[in-house]
Amino acid sequence: MQSTRVGILRPFAALAAVALAVAFAACGSDSGDASASAPEPAATPVEVPSDSSAPAGSDDGVLPLGKRAVTDYIDYTGAEPKKSKLGVTVVKVRKGKISDLKDFDLDAKQKKTVPYYVDAKYENLGDRALTRSVIEPSIEDRAGDEYRPIQLIVLSGTFKPCPEYSDAKLKPGESFTGCSPVLLPKGKQFDRVRFEGDVTKDPLFWRPQ
Repeated sequence: MQSTRVGILRPFAALAAVALAVAFAACGSDSGDASASAPEPAATPVEVPSDSSAPAGSDDGVLPLGKRAVTDYIDYTGAEPKKSKLGVTVVKVRKGKISDLKDFDLDAKQKKTVPYYVDAKYENLGDRALTRSVIEPSIEDRAGDEYRPIQLIVLSGTFKPCPEYSDAKLKPGESFTGCSPVLLPKGKQFDRVRFEGDVTKDPLFWRPQ
């Protein structure tokens, strides 16, 4: 598994400064970029409302959007790992456009990607406060390669297509819905959302139906 991290800092008129850190974590190769395609239409969400009537997962164990799952979760921030239980519901997945990131200094590789925005609800079912900023899903393409979210640090204003998490802790019994932006290289096909709360356990998966 390989990981490439790129840090970008650029002041511009709308915001005081923006830092963008990209982490591509692929369990295979992320080479083979496709040539640039024609401009895409505005993002159209593929979603299923989160409710108790959501159907069961498919035969391959992948859940539909809107289906809640409970998983073991370990928060590694702080002096010692914090073990907990987390309720996770992937509410929707939105396909964006690279022009959404026009105010960021993207390198050549990043410009050949398509952003996906994953909206998910997280519920702290344990007895310890958790760090919101490290609770995040990833996505996989049809080849099984995994791509981690980009981390946006906006010092003034917000990134409207996918607002950043609050700095507040997720206390026991509390929940929040957050958005995670992920860059998928052109030529790769989105397959499913992945969440891994405990690396010693099998991850959870969701796929639009």
